[in-house]
Amino acid sequence: MHLLRSRIEMWCRVAAFGLLGWLLGGSFFTSSNRRTVRATAESAAANLAAWTRAPATTMLHLDLASVPDPWVVDWLAALRHSNHLVTWSGSPPAAAIATEPVADPEGGVRIDVAAPTGAEVVVRDEGSVIDSARITTLGTTMLTPVAIGRLTATVGAQSASTVPRDSTQVRSVVVIGDAGWEGKFIVSALEERGWTVTARFSVAPTVDVTQGPVLALDTARVSAVIAIDTSIQSQASSLERFVKSGGGLILAGPAAQSPALRSLAPGALGARTRPIVQPGDTMRLGSTGFYPVTSLNVGGVPLDRRADGVVLAARRVGAGRVLQVGYDDSWRWRMAGAPGSERAHREWWSRLVASVAYVPPSPADSTASEGSAPLARMVDRLGPAQPAVNVDGDRPPVDRRLLLALIITLLIVEWGSRRLRGLK
Repeated sequence: MHLLRSRIEMWCRVAAFGLLGWLLGGSFFTSSNRRTVRATAESAAANLAAWTRAPATTMLHLDLASVPDPWVVDWLAALRHSNHLVTWSGSPPAAAIATEPVADPEGGVRIDVAAPTGAEVVVRDEGSVIDSARITTLGTTMLTPVAIGRLTATVGAQSASTVPRDSTQVRSVVVIGDAGWEGKFIVSALEERGWTVTARFSVAPTVDVTQGPVLALDTARVSAVIAIDTSIQSQASSLERFVKSGGGLILAGPAAQSPALRSLAPGALGARTRPIVQPGDTMRLGSTGFYPVTSLNVGGVPLDRRADGVVLAARRVGAGRVLQVGYDDSWRWRMAGAPGSERAHREWWSRLVASVAYVPPSPADSTASEGSAPLARMVDRLGPAQPAVNVDGDRPPVDRRLLLALIITLLIVEWGSRRLRGLK
């Protein structure tokens, strides 16, 4: 009996230290026997704790119809960096959302959504659905006057979200040109919209009429400049510095013909078109003609075309933007257009200014929301999609907690038996 008891104690001790040595060895030498466990986007979060305790030989694979929450992707990336093999497969929609506050006194948010062609996208904030659209090319753009909280774009089972900035700060708009109806009604339209406008109109070769304080062309005071004719060329050098430092410039009508401004203009102007207009005709934008952009400079992009040529073109110069507008008589549209033309004229000119206006940068502008492009973020964190590797059957992994409990039990049995026999 004494001999049997001694052998049991010895085998308990040998087994305990053997298991302990096996655990220590397994921590230094990774086994070539691997096992693959699978999950979906919905079940991944519930399995993270178990995967974290699993040995590094366990391969983790996700079959995805949509991208998991950002914190789940971050956890999986941490497991990947701790020597776990983490892979994924499937076809989550490549959806992304970006927002930008509209540079307009009345505020608003521009929402840009990218998604696969043909996909149906629904955009909502924390209050309600804002709009929906079907993607026809690379994406879609929506405008909303108010956004409540986080904005979310849903494409199938995939969602992308971001938090927009509430508003932006706009500065003065400077209008320069010869005195006339076009300048007068541009100023009226912008002021009615809420812009602060400073105007300088030439009424004689050495006589100017000004509205508001004369402002230096500096982005600290001015968001955009509108030139309605060639009289702006006297300020070509300061205007170039203003644009290159981030300011916006609109060259309306013949303004781009100024030799001093050709380096800034998106393109070269052709001869003004002269359509036939009857006295009783209802005026539209460009009814009496416009200056077509006949050729684009380097970086010039056409924005609007008519049968007679390009009427809107844009170009980035340094940090600023230049917009070339062929129309030189938009005031006729406002004064003799169809019902609602006054409002349409006001909103059209406000949109033109907003598209080029300088907006002071915000610290939030450089920080993209972690959920704004979920698929791109997951690929960056976990790598591209790849099929699962099936190895080593369905043998479950050994739970190290059970092995530790067994080691402690064997040592307690061995120690208790020796104590009962009076041994130390």
